[in-house]
Amino acid sequence: MTPQPNEPSLNNNILTMYSRNSTVTEGYDNDSGSSEFTDEMGAGSDTLFFVTSYSDFDKLAHGPRGKEATKSVHIYRFHPSDGSMVLLNKTGDRKEVMNPAFSRYHPRLNVVYTCTEDIEESGKIIAYSISADGGLKQIGQVDAGGTSTCYLTIDRSQKHLLAVNYWDSTLSCFPISQETGEFSGEMTSIYDPKGGQAMVAAAKKFGGVNHSHNDESTIMMRQKDPHSHALVLDPYVGCMAYVPDLGKDLIREFFYNKEEGKIEREMNVLPSGLCTGKPDGPRYLEFHPTYNIAYVVNELSSTVAVFLVNKALLQEISNAKKNNEDLSKFKGMSTLKLIQSIRTVPSAFPTQMNTCGRICVHQSGRFVVVSNRGHESLAIFRVKHKGSSRGELRAVGYFHTRGETPRHFQFDSSGQYLIVANQDSDTIAVFTFNLSSGEIKYSGNDYRVPSPNFVCCCPIHDFIERPPLVDDFLEENLVDFVPGGTDKESSNTPTYSEKRSRKYLEAELLKAQLEIQSLKKRISTLPPNVSSVSA
Repeated sequence: MTPQPNEPSLNNNILTMYSRNSTVTEGYDNDSGSSEFTDEMGAGSDTLFFVTSYSDFDKLAHGPRGKEATKSVHIYRFHPSDGSMVLLNKTGDRKEVMNPAFSRYHPRLNVVYTCTEDIEESGKIIAYSISADGGLKQIGQVDAGGTSTCYLTIDRSQKHLLAVNYWDSTLSCFPISQETGEFSGEMTSIYDPKGGQAMVAAAKKFGGVNHSHNDESTIMMRQKDPHSHALVLDPYVGCMAYVPDLGKDLIREFFYNKEEGKIEREMNVLPSGLCTGKPDGPRYLEFHPTYNIAYVVNELSSTVAVFLVNKALLQEISNAKKNNEDLSKFKGMSTLKLIQSIRTVPSAFPTQMNTCGRICVHQSGRFVVVSNRGHESLAIFRVKHKGSSRGELRAVGYFHTRGETPRHFQFDSSGQYLIVANQDSDTIAVFTFNLSSGEIKYSGNDYRVPSPNFVCCCPIHDFIERPPLVDDFLEENLVDFVPGGTDKESSNTPTYSEKRSRKYLEAELLKAQLEIQSLKKRISTLPPNVSSVSA
């Protein structure tokens, strides 16, 4: 039986043992005689989901059709035994946290950042410490420096948080503490691709178009202005910021000064698709975890564009900066090369009836998943692993999400479950994900959440001291992927150059120890009938 959402009163001192057969226990009497809430089935799980909702539709560029939330943040504990969840916390008064629309969990600390979406006033970026019982404590807040804040990125050194503001297209950067995750100073930079010019198109509230639509007249108005939608740093040296500009059908490549936390200059722009004469509308970009490949989802054309990444050029640019060389010599040189474009909906389905939402590369590197808003589905693609087509995509299938407008989705820590936010049907639904075939199946678990727009996976970190990454050390000991290696479809194991410095091996040992501890914790939460899947 699926546990029903509750609004428990939690006691941090309660300690329960994991039980595969239990679900939710209420009315537990503690030593003081008061009634407490325990979640025995989830006691072995260290994964929480931070789910946000729209709470004021008039402040948005687009038009949700569900219910406005009175509380814009729901926190669930995830049960890996059956994919069910229990509601631990429900918070976020609309006057204080209006339209939180994107969240980012710190890679090392129990801190989650969320940002608000408002076309009239500058967005807010709010930092919370999050505890295993679902408790939140605000530890900081900054002005995002622009309107309709829609994306957050933490750089490799974990010294800066970068934000994207969709409506006015500005990019901003803020220093954060490596020790606590709190904001540690004033905004370090802001970049405006409009050069300070006013917006051309009006907002929906003032007679403008509804950005949820995909008809010709809407697109014409939507693309009168630049609209930055994401900012993703390259995972190799961390010096290039890739910004999909939905309004201008471009991928912008910026040099990011990681020491000072600044977007310094635009290095290049390139089309986000095949240049068919029809709009693409790039929305998000994701890198493959192993191959030198990047994937861009085009919201308006319902396509995924696959790019080959020139890692050697990235390294050359990074080295030039270190040597105080003039970076203008790299102007107009792109680090991306388009190698494939593939549809996210069936060939006969009208693209004007669909807009893409999220794109995600599965942690195994074997699959790419895209959400379709209109077709109401997830499109699953298998990543090719052979020869010259390595990194390109092949469609596996389309799976309906049991709701309308799947704006966002997120895998759990194991990669075996998928939680989908169906924005316009006011539900989140849980699916199983087959690690071998890529097939998804409804788990039987769904929950009522008003206008859900983002699902953030928050595996609670242990208290082992984990030093933040140091860019210079990482670049000096960079493990390079060598194109070639095995061509077997079943293998995605890269060939690595050997590194034998003492510091590098010590770092690898620490990494392995932490990974072993994490795997032991995951194994402890699995029921006995879950078997391993071969690579």
